[in-house]
Amino acid sequence: MKPVGVIPWTEEFFGAVAERLVAATGGDFRDTLVIFPLRRAARHLCDRLAAMPELPKPVLLPEITAVGDWAADVGASFMPTPPAVLDTLDRVALLYDIVREIAAEHGGGDQPGAFPTDMARFFPWGLELAELMEELFRHNVPGRDLEYLEGQVVPPAAALLARLGTIYARYREKMLEAGLATPGLLLALAGENAKEAAARLAGKRIFACGFAVASGAEKALFTALWRQGNLEMLWHGDPALANPGARVHFACLEQKRWLGTLNARAGCITGGKARRARRKDDPDRPTLVLGAGTANLSSKKLRFFEGHDLHAQLKALEGCLAEGQAADGLDGTAIVLPDTGLLSPVLHILPRKDVNISMGYPLARSSLARLLETILTLQETRLDAGRYHWRELVALIRHPYLKMLHTGDDEPLRAVFHALEAALRQGGAFVDPLTLEFGDEEAPPPEEALALCREVLGTCLTAFEDVDTPRALGNAVGGLCELLLAPARCGDAWERFLIDAECLFRLATNVVPALTGGRLADAVLPRETLFALLRRLLADERAPFEAEPLTGLQVLGVLETRLLSFRRVFVLDAVEDKLPGAAPYEPLLPDPLRRLLKLPDSRERDLVAAYNIYRLFFGAEEITVFYRTGSSGTGLFEDKPVRSRFVEQLLWEEEKRLGRVLLPGEAPVSLVSVPLCPIPEGDAAMPKSPAVAERLGAYLGEKRLSATFLDTYLTCPLRFFYRYLTPLTPLAEVAEEGDRAAVGQVVHDTLKEFFTPYLGRDIDAADIDAAALADLFETRLRVHPAYEALPPDGRLLLLRAGRTRLAAMAAGLPRTTPVALETELAASIETAGRGFLLGGRLDRVDRREDGIVILDYKTGGLPALTQSLWDDEALWGRLSRFTAPDDDPELLETVARRVGSLQLPLYCWLYAASQGETPADAAFVELKETGREKPLFGPRRDQSAREEAITGQTPALLAFVLRHLSMATRFSPRPDDRRCAYCDFRPACGARPGGVAAASDT
Repeated sequence: MKPVGVIPWTEEFFGAVAERLVAATGGDFRDTLVIFPLRRAARHLCDRLAAMPELPKPVLLPEITAVGDWAADVGASFMPTPPAVLDTLDRVALLYDIVREIAAEHGGGDQPGAFPTDMARFFPWGLELAELMEELFRHNVPGRDLEYLEGQVVPPAAALLARLGTIYARYREKMLEAGLATPGLLLALAGENAKEAAARLAGKRIFACGFAVASGAEKALFTALWRQGNLEMLWHGDPALANPGARVHFACLEQKRWLGTLNARAGCITGGKARRARRKDDPDRPTLVLGAGTANLSSKKLRFFEGHDLHAQLKALEGCLAEGQAADGLDGTAIVLPDTGLLSPVLHILPRKDVNISMGYPLARSSLARLLETILTLQETRLDAGRYHWRELVALIRHPYLKMLHTGDDEPLRAVFHALEAALRQGGAFVDPLTLEFGDEEAPPPEEALALCREVLGTCLTAFEDVDTPRALGNAVGGLCELLLAPARCGDAWERFLIDAECLFRLATNVVPALTGGRLADAVLPRETLFALLRRLLADERAPFEAEPLTGLQVLGVLETRLLSFRRVFVLDAVEDKLPGAAPYEPLLPDPLRRLLKLPDSRERDLVAAYNIYRLFFGAEEITVFYRTGSSGTGLFEDKPVRSRFVEQLLWEEEKRLGRVLLPGEAPVSLVSVPLCPIPEGDAAMPKSPAVAERLGAYLGEKRLSATFLDTYLTCPLRFFYRYLTPLTPLAEVAEEGDRAAVGQVVHDTLKEFFTPYLGRDIDAADIDAAALADLFETRLRVHPAYEALPPDGRLLLLRAGRTRLAAMAAGLPRTTPVALETELAASIETAGRGFLLGGRLDRVDRREDGIVILDYKTGGLPALTQSLWDDEALWGRLSRFTAPDDDPELLETVARRVGSLQLPLYCWLYAASQGETPADAAFVELKETGREKPLFGPRRDQSAREEAITGQTPALLAFVLRHLSMATRFSPRPDDRRCAYCDFRPACGARPGGVAAASDT
């Protein structure tokens, strides 16, 4: 039996393997089989053989294969006929039949703790069970019953584990009887028949290269071949493995245990031949070398970059790449990404030439997956009536894949979808886009464009509405693929967007067949289960890059670095959560229970991760590690990232070499600081340019000025500027909780109709029918479009709240005589050398014991009414002395704070000026809660004081606001926490509540 060959991990593995093959065979590779853990290794070995000058050319290459393919062929040879390999859904279907059989035999059912015999309940467990069966097969471990686990796993999992041995035996038996198999079963058959398989290969010379960790079945095969004498194993690891008394690096402990199991010895391979390892001077050093003391990591060029986030890491990486390019080029350089999500950001900083990306791009992160996720979310949030949530519909029609669809040479859906989005934003929260009318009536979209729009909506919406089986879901997804791939629709899009094209290819050729084929394709499943299945299939898919060239800058994942060596290594985002990463949650067999079945647990997984990363480090000359210290989100329970244990080990080695603890920022650790570039605090105020002054003058001269107009300027001059003096219009947004303005209009119309018969009649609460008022409101509301746009729960709440509040208002009605409803009033006021026309609509005018009372209905919040305003002599003195904004820059702010709203004072003055009678009072009727009246003056202010306030102080107040508006040279913001949060022009405004004080309105 040959000793196990150990190629020191300081040497390039494939070159050493090529030398060993030539040395062992003399260049005659007939009947030579080389087995690697991965397929791509064959390409690297062939390149090394081709580059060997001592190997005569041409030459017949050895048979080179990956262990998975080779073991599957060996296992299949022990079946009577070539097996049909089951996909994931077929395995779940077979396991479902077995579980139902066992449940029927033992009287199980769907009670808590029993087998999940309903397919909807079983399906997620079936996926976990199928994966567990594969693991048992791969590790050549027969399943056995695990009873009494009810307190450690959830009841369905405990029930399945209690019959795991029976399920395993029947699963295997049924597949063998039917000529079916899985990759794991084929590997198990090869391992179980290892001796016979070895006998069949007795005439071959076999090399198993690069196996640090092997499954149980693979170990059985290799052991049988090794004991037979025709297998030579070549490992890449710590050369201390060749010295029985040496201390082996912890990342190679699995290889050391394997040597003990084989009762074998190991020898170092250099130059194609075995040599004895010589211990270094330090017997406690975990790294052994053959000659010069250059293999320990302290001899490497180590650098660490600590940044707050990914942006800081990318900045440092970009600088390191530029530095390497300027020094000696980027050949033999690797960028290692522990997470596939890092690939897209890294692509933006890579040089444009000689880059090889060897890791697959996850389909779940692609634009195609976002389109599918939007479609699934639309179905999950739609109402039963086929109405979809407007925001998800906007996300759908904004997707670039749909907007780029062609009719001829044109892309008409861009304009059509723009018009459709405008219509969606004008409707309710849930709409049916297929019946929605949109577009300009005078210039409607072409019929061909509308037909394409209907086709897109039918494919993305209607086709997914009634899916109840995997086949139906697969057909719906296939229809989407056909739409995107139709030559008449896609043009040359997929020739320009190659990654997207590959993702679409994977969806059409892998995901769709997995849904439409197999035993489970016609099983009726809940929508939630079907969508979860589709999301899982998407998460499992990768769009591979063409890994060319093999030289130059390489971008790889940690697993893709296996067996490769690089001169310069950059590891990005080396935090504990990514490297080695947290153990995945397994609901069926959690990590603490895996040892019960002799399956590898998280400790062995971490050991494999340690081997992969340290093998890479020991083979490099320069090692640069980037990690972050700031959290990636703002979640309440999100922990601060911790640098990887491997980084800590490297730093500890460096500190031991230095003999002291490294200080923060001390070499080799660098702190990456990204300069903050905040938005400068500019003055948000807008100057009154000549054009603005002209526009304002025209508005003041032509329009009737309302209370809303004056209040807007009073509360925030900058908002007034955007609303009345610019063409800006707020982005239309659907009122998710109901259109308050529309509801308010319904209330006003209801009250007008209800009080019309009572005009001129002396009434109080006893004279009106509160129930009739509530019924009238309900009747009017039910036919209003705003009511139709609400979801059922919103409709119910609005009806009940409206009826209750109107009834409360009717119940609190004092003795009064309505004299006018919805009355328009107007009057002119002279100030600043010109006249201004003011106007307003009074909701209701009543005559009561003290005189005329003006009422305004409010379904929202009420403005503050300050009684002390009228008695503030200092304020009125400042108003009387006002001649220009520069005279008293703070006066407008003071008036805005004290007045609150000019609506009721303006209405009282309008009535007095136009009707010749001074009102006794005015009040807001608060319909948001109790329906009570909130008076402007109240009973404590006598009649003469009220008349003075209405006929004397109010005109002075109005004149001040109009003069200030006419004479101001700029429109300044008045930031406010409450108002700014709901301001339509917040994106255009630079002011922030609580920030730098706004400039005065001068």
